[in-house]
Amino acid sequence: MTTDHTSQITVRGPLRLGLVLAFACVAAVAFQGARGIYETTEGRYAECAREMGERGNWLEPVLNGKHHWTKPPLTYIAIGMPCEALGYTTFAARLYLIPCFLVSIAAVWWLGLRMWGGRAAADVCAMVYATTGVTMAASNVISTDYLLAASVFLAQAAFWEAFRAPSKRWPGHVLWLCMGVAFVTKGPPALLYLPAMVALWLRRPRGARQWSRLFPPGGLALFLAVGLGWYFYEAAKHPGLMQYWLHDEVVERSLSDKHGRNPEFYYNFTMYLPMLLGGLLPWGLWLAARWRGAWKVLTCGSSNVLKLRGLSDAKLWMLWAVAFPLAVFCLSRSKLELYVLPLFASMLAAVGYAVFALYRGERWFRKGALATCAFAWVVFVAVKATMAQVPTRKDMRRLHEQLAAIGAERPEQIAVFARERDLNGLSFYYGAKLSRVDVDEIAAWTDSLTSPGFLLCNDNIEDALEERYLERPQIPYNEYALSKSWWAFKILPGKQAGGKEFRLVRRWRGYEIIPDE
Repeated sequence: MTTDHTSQITVRGPLRLGLVLAFACVAAVAFQGARGIYETTEGRYAECAREMGERGNWLEPVLNGKHHWTKPPLTYIAIGMPCEALGYTTFAARLYLIPCFLVSIAAVWWLGLRMWGGRAAADVCAMVYATTGVTMAASNVISTDYLLAASVFLAQAAFWEAFRAPSKRWPGHVLWLCMGVAFVTKGPPALLYLPAMVALWLRRPRGARQWSRLFPPGGLALFLAVGLGWYFYEAAKHPGLMQYWLHDEVVERSLSDKHGRNPEFYYNFTMYLPMLLGGLLPWGLWLAARWRGAWKVLTCGSSNVLKLRGLSDAKLWMLWAVAFPLAVFCLSRSKLELYVLPLFASMLAAVGYAVFALYRGERWFRKGALATCAFAWVVFVAVKATMAQVPTRKDMRRLHEQLAAIGAERPEQIAVFARERDLNGLSFYYGAKLSRVDVDEIAAWTDSLTSPGFLLCNDNIEDALEERYLERPQIPYNEYALSKSWWAFKILPGKQAGGKEFRLVRRWRGYEIIPDE
């Protein structure tokens, strides 16, 4: 068993952990709510949290009025509680991501401290994580992945605390508590890092392994209570729910394309590969400048890269903690970009150590690292501010503002054409579930209106909808092009102006209804 302890008596990192957390917090808070909630992932999580808060039941996820059992409730609680306190706004919905980001930075520092054996290297690991493109960008995207990553990072750091000091009892309990939080966040993906822990523990001398430190009875009890308690409680209340989780959410999601989450194998190269490469920026450029030295630092030299016995504990850990979960993600039939976010603790701890080992003795290292950090944080804040101004059909706040501008201020006035998915983000901004109208329901819906109603559709079906279903003399309407992607038909109830017929006149912004003289 080899170690990577580095002599760092007089060496300091460019930024201490406290300063890294302070600057990262400022960058994360700035413009956190500037960009609207995007469909579909952000909208689904935000609306589910809103409906749970509306019902006052935070244990059973509900979406569009129905139980939504695809994920445990912890993420929805993290989204919904700030909204209950601050109002259902974009900033409040994304607020939980800020502590997730900061906790992740601290966990990577703790992980680096125990992996590399010195505070200076740990400071650089935290600095690298806090200024990497993917980890910063993910702190502005509502999903379950950052909450999962933060809890997994803490579990990994607690494992290394136990590994370096097996006589301590508390790290094993913290490890399984965090594993429980991760499991009640996203289920089985939380366990993908357990093989790395077992593989490293097996490296200890047979008489010093002390499996009770890795699997303490109290820690396992915490995992059962925190991680599995909710599943068994709800399964007991709802017969058949456990079978649904095991079959649909584990087997079907992993082995079939039932959920339509990019099942094709080539998505590993078009989705995961760019994420992993982007996750190395900007610090990967530092390593690329001295790639031979970086290769030696991270592999113990090219001759030992495939000799696991020649790898140190930390480097063997990185191999298991990154390669095994990544292989599972690549083989799974469900793929989304942020699935790989929990890999970044070990990846960036390695990058941070390599940067520190290669550059720490050079005078310009401190100034160069500080400049890189400042550049990364400024770019992060600038991109968040700029994204708020970029028009996209996914931005539901912008769509909400456009609908309000033409008079659709109340949710009961709006119906979404049923060929669209449920626009959950739009429902979040309206504070109510929006109704959907299918083809054979349009006429009945228009006849039932007592005040102007708005039928929302996209640009692909706007022409067909107008020609087939709205061209009736008794249905006067206005047509609004809200953007390149969204159209709204303002339907007027019944005949207007004493029974006069109406005709449409094309105007520069759409159509105008005028009485037919």
